[in-house]
Amino acid sequence: MKKYAVVLLDDYWHPADTILPALPKILPDSEWNVRVTDNPNYIGALFLPPDLIMNFKDGIANTQVPTPNWYEDETWESYTQKLLVEMGGAGYIGVHCGLANIPASSPVYTEMLRGRFLNHPPKCPVQVHIAAQHPVTEGVTDFAIDDEHYQMEGLWDKTQVLAYTESQHGRQVGVWAHEYGKGRVVGITPGHTTEVLTCDGMLRLMRNAVNWAARR
Repeated sequence: MKKYAVVLLDDYWHPADTILPALPKILPDSEWNVRVTDNPNYIGALFLPPDLIMNFKDGIANTQVPTPNWYEDETWESYTQKLLVEMGGAGYIGVHCGLANIPASSPVYTEMLRGRFLNHPPKCPVQVHIAAQHPVTEGVTDFAIDDEHYQMEGLWDKTQVLAYTESQHGRQVGVWAHEYGKGRVVGITPGHTTEVLTCDGMLRLMRNAVNWAARR
């Protein structure tokens, strides 16, 4: 039986067209029923909870002033966490911009995701170094990309660090995973361009993350 995934994407800096080419390679039609949306509140309006939420959307979706941040919608926060903790254990994967502009006080960071983007230098050569054996890193070897090197903060003692990213700008946590209630959570920091999202190393990481988070 196919599993059900909701993919959240599209913002000013990370348009949907950048991400859509990767989705059939990560969530093939033969295995998944996929709903793609640019509306975070769509998740809270679902009649049936999904098996997986995959987030590719920046918390600040546009350049309006004052700039709204959809992570501050308490309904979205509480429903998403309820899915993972109480309603059968949906998986949650934040990729690149899906880790960006999460308020430091938000339960999405402090309780669920446990890692968040702070800033990044201009796009540059980045090395991804696998640091731990885990279903998410199975079959993945170190690989090189040209990407935004996300500078991160995280509650790293409350998760398992699986890979690091390194560039001239230093070393950062790049992939992590943990259980959260009945759910499973993964963070993956690379992914600014279609080229990065569809390279062999990233595709294997994301497919593994999907299978682990959704208990496939």
